[in-house]
Amino acid sequence: MGLTGSSGRPTLFAVAALVGVALLLPGGAAAAGVVNGDFETGNLNGWSVYRTQGVGEWFAYTGTSELIAKERGKALPQAPPQGAYAAISDQVAPETLILSQEIALEPGLSQRLSLLAFYNSEVPIAIPAPDTLSVDSEVLGGAANQQFRIDVMRAGSPLESLDPADILATVYRSELKGRPKDSKSMAPTWFSADLSAFAGQTVRLRIAAVANQELLTAGVDAVSIDHPRPGQPPLGSNRFSFGKLKLNRAKGTATLAVTVPGPGRLQAKGAGALPRAPKAKASRAAKPQALIKPVTVNAAKPGTVKLTLKPTAPALKVLRQAHKLQVPLKVTFTPAGGSPRMQARSLVLKLKPPPHHR
Repeated sequence: MGLTGSSGRPTLFAVAALVGVALLLPGGAAAAGVVNGDFETGNLNGWSVYRTQGVGEWFAYTGTSELIAKERGKALPQAPPQGAYAAISDQVAPETLILSQEIALEPGLSQRLSLLAFYNSEVPIAIPAPDTLSVDSEVLGGAANQQFRIDVMRAGSPLESLDPADILATVYRSELKGRPKDSKSMAPTWFSADLSAFAGQTVRLRIAAVANQELLTAGVDAVSIDHPRPGQPPLGSNRFSFGKLKLNRAKGTATLAVTVPGPGRLQAKGAGALPRAPKAKASRAAKPQALIKPVTVNAAKPGTVKLTLKPTAPALKVLRQAHKLQVPLKVTFTPAGGSPRMQARSLVLKLKPPPHHR
């Protein structure tokens, strides 16, 4: 891999200490529902980590860094998509990294698992034949193994098993088929699985990241189980996540990518106080006003929706003078037949000054 030195050893000598630290509690006893599924505790309590080579780890992280990324001196490509924390895998050499938790499903109820998943690989996804979660060169026989998958398994089954008898449901599996343009990455995306057939049982949720070619970071967030009644949208049906923001500095506009879990209506509004003129009296409070023209986009299916954000006339006036403007943005997603959910984020619009101002 590109993260090894000329001697073939990992270039990050602190890794042995990092992966030896007990970052989580043992997952022997099953819990009622998912424990610490949003990782907002700032750790992996309730989860178990399995690694085959000892050169990687799963982390509860915030921002765009964790211990291995800091040693590598390179920011992670994805911040937590919801809340302050998420879980992510990272390694410095070929490694199999599995995050798992045993979950007791309540008897006599509908059960639905929902979660956000994302990954970024420096090389395209590659799945060996026959499929395996091993990075052992003798097992692979020279084949590439670069994949990310999430399964619900029988409790007590081998962690690396791909036996159909051990896998109750596959929530997500990275593969090239049908996704050639996205084979190296996936933005945070909602996935769900109906586990009602296993009510009253204890199952194991397995989240596996495997890489024997180059660096692959894989993450999950907002892992939960709900009990939807007939006709009721499941938990997560109105949850969405923000993707990349692309600025058009020539026009002062921006395009925000938003990932939605299903069909529905996405709306965005931006309002705030414009900067006061230098000579304005300090006692005169600036009144909030619209800074972004309201925008509505209808999503026909799960996936990424792009919102085009255009400044209002007063905001554009400020942009022409100051060339940048911070805008508090509120985005609301209303799923078909469901309840709306709002999330806020801040963005900075930018406008290039005229040539004679440069």
